[in-house]
Amino acid sequence: MKTILILAHPGHELRIFHWMETTRPVVCILTDGSGGNQSSRTAYSRETLDAVGAEPGPVFGQVPDRDWYEAILTGNAAPFLKAANEAFEIVEGAAVVTVVADAVDGYNPIHDLSSAIGEAVAARLAASGSVVTRLASAAIPGVVGSEVTEVCLDAEARVRKMAAVRAYVPLAEEARRIFEEAPDSFAREALIRQDFDWPEGFQPHWEKFAKERVATGRYATPISYRDHVLPIARAILGWR
Repeated sequence: MKTILILAHPGHELRIFHWMETTRPVVCILTDGSGGNQSSRTAYSRETLDAVGAEPGPVFGQVPDRDWYEAILTGNAAPFLKAANEAFEIVEGAAVVTVVADAVDGYNPIHDLSSAIGEAVAARLAASGSVVTRLASAAIPGVVGSEVTEVCLDAEARVRKMAAVRAYVPLAEEARRIFEEAPDSFAREALIRQDFDWPEGFQPHWEKFAKERVATGRYATPISYRDHVLPIARAILGWR
């Protein structure tokens, strides 16, 4: 049995730290976590994976955030299809595979497109004869989905997870906010199943946020779901 975890940004793996300890997945991460003008976070994620005995995949933050967003704005699905193909090749031929990816959360377009990659990889594996379980991990609290897997952390596991979160210095403020919103996140982890069919009328929160950033001069052009993300999602799902 093989397990693959497909994430948008380095640091998302902390949400399911103990689950990784128990499953030791191959982990693929699309961006380097550098955002607009920050440094790459991939070294911190490598340390996290070392701590749990997980393995970095061939897609592991080689492409900075800016390039992914530029691909979305220009309708370039090629980097996403390349990532999907490389992720598929890691587990191709395995009899039983669990595919976990970021959930569709409407919080960030790359989170949502990572979910599409997970769906496409799972579908191609199933078509090739593998027995596949497809699940999602929510990068933020409050994501809609049916809980399938619950992982409860004992005292020692909580200590290890808290130590890993504290060591991930670039995410200290984000971790603080998540803990305030979901204080049980250090004692309990969950994987969910979503039934998202990429409707044309979906209105993600990130779309409003992008328009606000354009209004303040932070971005030149806002990413929209219907014009930018949905066509790439359909290209990814068509690849399967």
